[in-house]
Amino acid sequence: MKPRETIGESSEKPEFRLAARAVSRGTAVGTVVCLYGRTRQFFRRVVDPSGLRIELERFDSAVKTARKQLKQLSSKPPDAIGRSAPGIFDAHLLILDEGSFCEKIRAAIESNRVSSEWATKTIVDSYVARYKALHDETLRERYIDVEDVGERILAALGGSVAPFAGFAKHSVIVSDELRPSTLVELADSEPAAIITQNGGWTSHTFIISRELNLPAVTGISRLLRRVHDGDQVIVDGYTGEVVVNPTEKTLRRFEALPAARDELPVYESSGPLKTLDGRQILVHANADSPSVYARAKGYGALGIGLYRSEYLFSRAKTFPSEADQILAYSAIADAAGEDGVKIRTFDLNQDSIGTDGLAHEKNPALGLRAVRLSLAHRTHIGTQLRALLIASRGRRIDIVIPMVSGVAEILEISEILEKERRRLRTKKIEFGEPRLGVMIEVPSAVITIDQILDHIDFISLGTNDLVQYLLAVDRDNESVAEWFASLHPGVLRAIKSVIDAATAANKDLVICGEMAGSPYYIPILVGLGARQLSMNANSIASVSRLIAGIAFEEARTIALDCLRCATPADAESVLLRGIREKWGPLFPPHFELPVG
Repeated sequence: MKPRETIGESSEKPEFRLAARAVSRGTAVGTVVCLYGRTRQFFRRVVDPSGLRIELERFDSAVKTARKQLKQLSSKPPDAIGRSAPGIFDAHLLILDEGSFCEKIRAAIESNRVSSEWATKTIVDSYVARYKALHDETLRERYIDVEDVGERILAALGGSVAPFAGFAKHSVIVSDELRPSTLVELADSEPAAIITQNGGWTSHTFIISRELNLPAVTGISRLLRRVHDGDQVIVDGYTGEVVVNPTEKTLRRFEALPAARDELPVYESSGPLKTLDGRQILVHANADSPSVYARAKGYGALGIGLYRSEYLFSRAKTFPSEADQILAYSAIADAAGEDGVKIRTFDLNQDSIGTDGLAHEKNPALGLRAVRLSLAHRTHIGTQLRALLIASRGRRIDIVIPMVSGVAEILEISEILEKERRRLRTKKIEFGEPRLGVMIEVPSAVITIDQILDHIDFISLGTNDLVQYLLAVDRDNESVAEWFASLHPGVLRAIKSVIDAATAANKDLVICGEMAGSPYYIPILVGLGARQLSMNANSIASVSRLIAGIAFEEARTIALDCLRCATPADAESVLLRGIREKWGPLFPPHFELPVG
């Protein structure tokens, strides 16, 4: 919990409480900073008077870029973009060229001394409010065009200045939805906690928050209308409760709570991790930096089961250079040593790379992402594979390709990999021989697992996306969270079929989704035959203790009983009964089964 001094004096505003869902455990007290924006998130940043000229130039440059993009789009033939599109883009150009719109934003920057992003947001919001108040339906719907133009300007502003310069340390981040790249950028500001309206337990944002020991809650409707910049809040990442404008009495009572109320002693063992009946289980870490792995290794991790290379993209704001990638991959491999690291190629979507300011994909999870995006931008995947080949010289590096749907993508990636080998031989650049593996997270990959295993060296099973795609449930959509069921019979059978196929083919299988880091699911995974698990550093101690305290045979019995269940609720009852009867003392007293 952060010290009380981070929030200043007690507020005169009335105290009230909001119920949320805990997605990262811990407690914190802090001052709210609200984030806005969809493709590029920002907050209310005050500009020093000496920097106003530069800020105005930033805005003018963004308007110029937006205007250029709109002219290019409107000039495309109707056959390519539809008959209505040129007229719509011309209307957007009129909004930009309307003197009052841009002048009001410039005036807001100068008079209020705020960033271009904040000024654009406030002026767009004022226009939208006026349009929505109109009685004429045709005119009323014009608010959408204003919002679209505003988003285009905000996108054009991206990258011209560090987006979170001046972000106050130990603040509580409040947002409708927090992007994982935003959280990575904010990590240096040491935020105290996160509160969002949308997002789920398996959201990448909250996976990262758990790795950072950052308390987080989600699921508060109309959040940005109820919590505002400067509000003082208590965030309880155990119960999900948020206390806004707490009184001194509430603060004193909260601070009296033990900071680690659900922690057990760190698991310690001098030998390989084994179940009570001698089955060895390897525990790896999900780590994106040497420092994170150093902490995980201290808890007992043996190697890195998942390194998410897309966070290099987040830091660079573009595809990182070959040299930067070689340095990063070499550093993480050196940290992992003989235990090795599995590096996943860029798992990005089209919106992430900012494709010329074009409209967002309506469903990025089913769009141009992961291996599909890599194959659509072969120069970038070629650079990445080349960097991985060079970095693997004298180091244990495995390459993991995300979201493959079958053998075809593996063959294409293998062809590019071989092309890069030939290029390096021609240039007489030495390189290593990393193993090639794939993420199994798409139903078609489960169905064709036998064919896939013929073409790769190992597989990684990503349970988060696998559940999402098997059950057709958006894992970040709060309204369908109850349908995201990791114990669904279809999910359990899919996991078992993949484990059985890998075992029969004598290929390594690492389970690296959220199920692998949750003690509640460990008996199921071990009972289904899993031998390697990868998780965030904070889960290693509790998972290791549980593995050392269960027997494979009894875990297999419960797993098989769950496989016979007809509904997720039935499987959960079987699992919980087994936990209470056999392993209750191995679980922290306040540990609750996460949704999904």
